Amino acid sequence: MILRSFRNLFPVLRIVVLVLFSVSPAAHALDIHVAPDGNDSWSGRIARPNKARTDGPLASLNGARDTLRKLRAAGQLKEAVRVIVANGRYTLAEPLMLAPEDGGTAQTPVSFEAAKGARPVFSGGRAISGFERGENGIWKTRVADVAAGKWYFEQLFVNGHRATRARTPNKFWFHVLDVQEEKLDGSAGDPKTRAKTARQTVRLREADFAAIAKVSPQELKDVNLVVYHNWDNTRKFLDAVDPQEKSIVISGGGMKPWNPWRRNSPFVFENFLGALDAPGEWFLARDGTLYYKPRPGENMKRAEVVAPVAEKFVVIAGDAAAGKFVEHVSFKGLTFHHGQWLTPEGGFEPMQAAAGIEAVVQVDGARHVTLENCDIGHVGTYVVWFRKGCRDCVVRHCELHDFGAGGARVGDMGIARNEAERTSHITVDNNIIRHGGYIFPCAVGVWVGQSGDNQVTHNEIADMFYTGISAGWTWGYSEGLAKRNTFAFNHVHHLGWGLLSDMGGIYTLGPSQGTRVANNVFHDIYAYSYGGWGLYTDEGSTGILFENNLVYDTKTGSFHQHYGRENIVRNNILANSRQHQLQATRIEPHLSFTFENNIVFWTNNSPLFPGRWDKVQQISCSNCYWSAGGKLDFGGKSLADWQTTGKDIGSIIADPLFVAPRKNNFRLRPGSPALKIGFKPFDPSQAGVYGDRAWAAKAKRVTYPALEIPPEPPPIQINDGFERDAVGKPPRGATLHTENKGDSILITDETVAAGKHSLKVTDAPGLSAAHNPHFYYQPGFTNGVVSNSFDLRIEKASAIDFEWRDWSSADYHTAIHLRIRDGRLQAGGSTMELPLNQWFHVEMTAGLGKASTGQWSLVVRVPGQPPREFKDLPFAKPQFKKLTWVGFTSNATKSTVFYLDNFNLNTNQK
Repeated sequence: MILRSFRNLFPVLRIVVLVLFSVSPAAHALDIHVAPDGNDSWSGRIARPNKARTDGPLASLNGARDTLRKLRAAGQLKEAVRVIVANGRYTLAEPLMLAPEDGGTAQTPVSFEAAKGARPVFSGGRAISGFERGENGIWKTRVADVAAGKWYFEQLFVNGHRATRARTPNKFWFHVLDVQEEKLDGSAGDPKTRAKTARQTVRLREADFAAIAKVSPQELKDVNLVVYHNWDNTRKFLDAVDPQEKSIVISGGGMKPWNPWRRNSPFVFENFLGALDAPGEWFLARDGTLYYKPRPGENMKRAEVVAPVAEKFVVIAGDAAAGKFVEHVSFKGLTFHHGQWLTPEGGFEPMQAAAGIEAVVQVDGARHVTLENCDIGHVGTYVVWFRKGCRDCVVRHCELHDFGAGGARVGDMGIARNEAERTSHITVDNNIIRHGGYIFPCAVGVWVGQSGDNQVTHNEIADMFYTGISAGWTWGYSEGLAKRNTFAFNHVHHLGWGLLSDMGGIYTLGPSQGTRVANNVFHDIYAYSYGGWGLYTDEGSTGILFENNLVYDTKTGSFHQHYGRENIVRNNILANSRQHQLQATRIEPHLSFTFENNIVFWTNNSPLFPGRWDKVQQISCSNCYWSAGGKLDFGGKSLADWQTTGKDIGSIIADPLFVAPRKNNFRLRPGSPALKIGFKPFDPSQAGVYGDRAWAAKAKRVTYPALEIPPEPPPIQINDGFERDAVGKPPRGATLHTENKGDSILITDETVAAGKHSLKVTDAPGLSAAHNPHFYYQPGFTNGVVSNSFDLRIEKASAIDFEWRDWSSADYHTAIHLRIRDGRLQAGGSTMELPLNQWFHVEMTAGLGKASTGQWSLVVRVPGQPPREFKDLPFAKPQFKKLTWVGFTSNATKSTVFYLDNFNLNTNQK
């Protein structure tokens, strides 16, 4: 009986034994201590220094790493390791560098973690003190190492806040008047090739040039020109200024032919003493004098002022190609602040998403590396990058904030042939990622490049100048690795701020089969010009499911597909875009997307869609549309007529009965008609961070300022006789499009209407686009009476279209259209014969704004003939409001030329 009782206990005893020998590794971990009063020559085995101060904690993370290396080398390290970091502030003179030998295993992991209840702060910066009051409310101090040439910095943090490097203008920006580029590498003959070296001359408006007119030559070499152009920004040093031409000269790489600077590209000047005129601004002179204008309430005798020194905080350098990984390492509860970035001598050349910028936590060749409960901020670059050969790594419950570039990056830009060097299966979960793009506004919150099987979930991503989440790095349909990624339950908002363009709450590229974008909330996305979208499938995006997302308060649409294949947009709420609600651009010979069971709702009088939505191959069915602010049509058709074309099946026009849409409460009330067409309600409140109340409250703590719409660029009066430019050069002030296949737009002296020069436009057969060559001006007129005149000389084969366009929305609207074919002018239904190979004069007038009648007048003067007048011609499109584009298009398909002279475009607009 007793034996039988013991036999019955055997299973229980076996479980007890297994539990005793299977406890978590931390229970048998070796603890190594780090403290502010530690010493890297000590053992680190005790948390506090002993009384004799002969042993105690270590002083640094690298000291802990070196201690562990010694123990391993001596065969004394068999267990898990916890590097326990005491409360306090640590100076990070160099990054923690981890190699494959510094990792652990699944049974014996290595953890760098804060002591219980502690908040250790590692600062890569140096404190600056000794400020004295100067003139005009500016305080200054001297930094000896800067004066000695041993140190320089381009960021400053005062009382935990990023100060603004002195810039002008303080608010918004100037606008380029025109720019000319001289290629210096022999590629001048190919307009589609980006020059490796080039010189740009940028002409400014007189008032804008005055901002730097008095900068000394010595100070000039440190001034930064920062240009914002569509999705890019460029940062360059100035080579010279030309007071007579009101221009600046810079050099370095050539502009991107597909995204150059243009007339009215926004820009600022940064980093000279004369620009220091607003609270919170600072300037560092090369003699070591640091100037700062305090914000209200800042006491410079007590302020904590820190400038960065260290460029990186943690570098994990595995060798994936050799199969040597850094494995099973974690960082918990640590804070890293103050990361350096210095603009290289050649400046920063434009790169989408600032993809060439590294991170302060840079990881290559890693497995099972985790960052958890960490605070990383006040840096000049990206924050975290799992780049090459990483897998099964995690960033969770971290606050990534105040960064010069972006937040988290996953994968590389290229596709490694060795699969071991590819990154996949990375988790970015439950993080607060916000306040970025301060040096590289083109950067993104979370970037996933050539990488698949990743999870980006429950993140708060906010306050960036470009895209929130970028996924994929293949333009078009060629090979790409960004497949089977999940982007779910993220709260992405307050993007763009009117600075850059061509952005999305989520932006995708290339083959992405199996990728799911679900249960996210995207809102408050505002671009400078075009492209402030919520869901944005760009070039080649393929096989993506967008489901259960809430998108609202965007500029140019809740959803836009540039071009792609077989994407599905299903069961989303798409609300209240300013300019239009939906958009599709490129027509392709395949199914581009399926659009089903969505609610599209808006309260303004904008259209449902512009452009080519009705021409793109798509399946659209069972959607609920409602415009509470005006007319709702489908490309000018009623829903019934639209459905008879086969473009839609089963959709309805009905109020979806949201609870409180004006308060952004998009829950459905009982009886919503959207339920009848198959819409399935979801809970947007689940998007964003989760966990304890304090963490959730931190994500919601920031109050963002109301959007201030940037002012329109100042209107440009154009009076160009083409006398300023040399023969054989392109004209200034106009944007040119040529293919360099026998076509050109160049200054000539072959024939003139007046003066010594005119503009020669040469067309050629075999061009890829019939509308090339073409060129245009961007006057930006909105009010007053506009007068436009020029001299023209044509041939029989000339095929010219001259237009006034309004490009303030996705579809342009035309007011004036002159069409010349076979020597005949066509304008507003009227025609006339034109002389060939002889100059004639054209004059037009029209009112804009309050002066507009929707009509225009034309006068054509041919020498030796009475003037021909055409009055009260109607605008080609009554929707025309602003004159943003005036241009000539040569539509010939054979060799021909025409000449232009004395182009004048003026308004009495005030």
